[in-house]
Amino acid sequence: MGTQHAMTTLQQTPPRLMLLFTTTGYEAREFVEAAQQLGLDTVLGSDRCHVLDNPWQDGALPLRFEQPALAAAQIVEYARTHPLDAIVPVGDTPVLTAALANEALGLAHNPPHAAAASRNKYRMRQLLRDAGLQVPWFTCFPLHADPQVLQHEVPYPCVLKPLALSASRGVMRANTPQEFVRAFHRLGALLRTPAIRLRHDEADDTVLVETFIPGVEVALEGLLTAGRLQVLALFDKPDPLDGPFFEETLYITPSRLSAETQAALIRCTEQAAQALGLMHGPVHAELRMNQHGPWILEVAARAIGGL
Repeated sequence: MGTQHAMTTLQQTPPRLMLLFTTTGYEAREFVEAAQQLGLDTVLGSDRCHVLDNPWQDGALPLRFEQPALAAAQIVEYARTHPLDAIVPVGDTPVLTAALANEALGLAHNPPHAAAASRNKYRMRQLLRDAGLQVPWFTCFPLHADPQVLQHEVPYPCVLKPLALSASRGVMRANTPQEFVRAFHRLGALLRTPAIRLRHDEADDTVLVETFIPGVEVALEGLLTAGRLQVLALFDKPDPLDGPFFEETLYITPSRLSAETQAALIRCTEQAAQALGLMHGPVHAELRMNQHGPWILEVAARAIGGL
């Protein structure tokens, strides 16, 4: 009787989900509400202050995402007394921490090397190119380099990008050497701000430069399970995104593109995820389509951001 009661109690225990998010993010509440609607026991891990006692009143486990190995070890230690069934990162910053913690706990996860590649646009470009996918010409320059010298080393029009920021922050088009110099200085000023330097991310010491790819831009939202892509939504971006800046504006779904074009974009996204080694969890991809076919701009191991 006692054993049967214990088994019934165990079966009724809801799965426990840990959500990892940054205190500067704004999506956590929606994720928590969705988890509660699914009947999940939800716990939080964030980069909140580890000295003050629960300053955000969310009971979150304080973690240092700029030290992913340490943060993952803290999660593993927490799981010894609070078993976890899944760890999901919200946003780019906790992606590597989640991969390392999931791996250590034997939970479904992306390989850490793939998670790291999804957060570094230069490494991502290398893997996509090596897999035979269409990517723009690209190169990297150190942040301290002299743009007056570099302006003669790139084709135009080109696009300057930070390696590890999201939501198109710091992404600028340059049509001439003079515009390149101005954009390089502007991006450098952004990457030297205290908020960025506190990340202690080596990627913030480098600038990616690539050729501008004309065409229609879309965003794809999906889920990977054992490397297989399930598409949740394909978004058209009706506003022309030709620069000089690339602000996020309208997203429209369902897509108005032809079935053939949509199939090509979906196929390209799945190939890109495989090239990075992503296997499990949400995927957010940005692509462009022109007369040469689909071009993969980004594959992030996270759900879509914004509102």
